Amino acid sequence: IELKSGLLNIFLRTGIVFTQVDLWLGLSYCDGKWNEVTVSKEGSVISATMNELREQALEPRVQQLNVNSPVYVGGIPPDIQSFYRELGLEQGFGGCMKDVKFTRGAVVNLASVSSSAVRVNLDGCLSTDSAVNCRGNDSILVYRGKEQSVYESALQPFTEYLYRVVALNEGGSVSSVWTHVRTRESVPQNVPTPSRVHSINGYSIEVTWDKPAGVIGVIEKYILKAYEADGPTVPITSAELTDAGMLTGILRGLHPFTNYAVTLTACTLAGCTESLHALNISTPQEAPEDVQSPTAIPFPTSLLMSWSPPKTPNGIITQYTLYLNGTPIYSGNGTKYVVK
Repeated sequence: IELKSGLLNIFLRTGIVFTQVDLWLGLSYCDGKWNEVTVSKEGSVISATMNELREQALEPRVQQLNVNSPVYVGGIPPDIQSFYRELGLEQGFGGCMKDVKFTRGAVVNLASVSSSAVRVNLDGCLSTDSAVNCRGNDSILVYRGKEQSVYESALQPFTEYLYRVVALNEGGSVSSVWTHVRTRESVPQNVPTPSRVHSINGYSIEVTWDKPAGVIGVIEKYILKAYEADGPTVPITSAELTDAGMLTGILRGLHPFTNYAVTLTACTLAGCTESLHALNISTPQEAPEDVQSPTAIPFPTSLLMSWSPPKTPNGIITQYTLYLNGTPIYSGNGTKYVVK
């Protein structure tokens, strides 16, 4: 459980199943008051609540969680962090905690039950002025002058900023209240190549990919594209997937017995980025289509029958069968036969 940059994140791993819940708080908790945080797992539902805000995720594959190790509150020792590098853990919690409960038990007295404490004051909050301390004195002067609008550049994408105006005259100065402003997302960077492609049949494939790392913003959709290998640079078919929580999709409209290069495109509101590399796959063979009727050249006591290959062979033709009045009279890989 981590509170970082206005997001309350929950990461839960049971077996091979990984679940993440992100609750957007902004700076609503930075008001000098106590905030009640509840994290729960009930069956396959994992939820996070802070005050009146709530977010949850449903993962049917999640397993029962049995805690048989120490519980670390406020940070993890360096020797433990090396085993969980994928979580990207940073410095420990800064602030005050009280009334900690686990499951449906009584309130835990952290001072009496903790086995060790590092850089922790167990006697209570040092200061009640958390409206200032939770951010620090990190405001900077953006503009000074008489204009009523200003353009500020060099900001971080999809980041919340606080602004206020200070009006000044000969009688003194007065500050406005802080205003919350968020910049737009950026175009995704480093979109990964699909990790797995599986043929369902000769006409469709199932594609699996990993969530792009380092995307600053909300992914609106994914796009799967299939190009013919050594063919034109225009995709033969594509599929838009608007459920960004799904990392598996079906790509239809392919041709049997054909080599394809499959790419992944991730999109935010700012734009889309396609993976630099593709994953190659060959679709399996299917039954031929558009089989041509035979033609005949007549002779007094025989017919020379011939036929063309199917317009859509969908693979390698291994055998033709010629029928006469419903009875097979020829089987082979030739395209001519004399009926005597």
